Amino acid sequence: MPNRLIKAFAFPASAGQKARGRDGLTSPQPAASSGWSSVALIFIGLGLLAGCGGPSQQVLTAQALSQMQAPNPNKELQHQLMLQATKASLASYRDYQVGPEDQLAIAIFGQDKLNRELRVNGQGEITMPLVGVVKVAGLTSQEIEKRLVELYDARFLVNPQITVGVKEFRHQRVGVTGAVEKPGSYEIIGPRTLLEVLSLAGGVSSKTGGPAGDVVNVIRHQNAPDLAKTMKAGGVQPFAPKTETMVIDLRRLVSGQEPQLNITVRNGDVIHVPFAGTAYVLGGVRKPGNIAVKENLTVSQAVAMAGGVDPILGTNNITVMRFDEQGRPISINTNLNSIIARNDPDLPVKDNDVIVVKESELKKVLFVIRTLLPIPSGGYSMGAF
Repeated sequence: MPNRLIKAFAFPASAGQKARGRDGLTSPQPAASSGWSSVALIFIGLGLLAGCGGPSQQVLTAQALSQMQAPNPNKELQHQLMLQATKASLASYRDYQVGPEDQLAIAIFGQDKLNRELRVNGQGEITMPLVGVVKVAGLTSQEIEKRLVELYDARFLVNPQITVGVKEFRHQRVGVTGAVEKPGSYEIIGPRTLLEVLSLAGGVSSKTGGPAGDVVNVIRHQNAPDLAKTMKAGGVQPFAPKTETMVIDLRRLVSGQEPQLNITVRNGDVIHVPFAGTAYVLGGVRKPGNIAVKENLTVSQAVAMAGGVDPILGTNNITVMRFDEQGRPISINTNLNSIIARNDPDLPVKDNDVIVVKESELKKVLFVIRTLLPIPSGGYSMGAF
């Protein structure tokens, strides 16, 4: 124990003891009252409680876990997203599928009179000399070239060389919702990747409504009825297209190591970044409150995110309170030291869990006493009695 604590918690001299004065001589001292001895015992107990015996293994481990998770994961995710979006903007447009209102530039080598700049009509068609109406909606430039070669080579030209380019892209509208900086509806021109659209919305957010989760959902309409054909037939068909939802791992997407996850966004897509769930850590921790429930979050990690176990009030005993599948409240008891020793499983944390780190009643009483009876600034010395 440090010298200053010895001085602060030193017992007064008892009856019959002698103290050495400034002149080096000893002199009898009066007997100490029993009241001072009790206060001194309390202070000694508080001093030992405050750390004279050294921090426990579980406290050190919780502090280490807390330090490991100190960096803001959303800032790192945001940085990676913007970096990968910059790279994605240089991607080739070769896979872009032509649609209504796109303007195409079509050139046939050696046949200048057949060259055309045409806008795709509402039915997804263009009209070319000699061959007439050609359906191009949903095809890439390379696929349109192949179709035109087949049409002209069959009847009019020998081995025609045809190139097709998109001179003007149609305006497309997509929606971005959830945990992004600027949710809303965006008009995009030309093919845009998922990362590019997320960057248009300012990237993921940790401010409004909580931090982003670990996935991004792309909701896409499928099998929408052809309104033009319905009108021609004179029938009435309700607009009830089916939808599909693609769930993409956000961290794998921004890593850039799996480019197939960075899909091309289509007109009418809705991109939704769910907010992370919330759990609550209460009791004997340094920073009680709510935490974001990310993928694979465990009880020990949740305690670490709350600052670790309070070395003065906290214990190793933990109770996890949650609702089962039928909505009934249940409680799960575990122990942090047992988790660290791998004797108990480190339970996964679920949305809306309440994790209670139990407090020691004895420690709480001693803490209150220490708060009500603060140690004098000068401490207690042997010569004071």
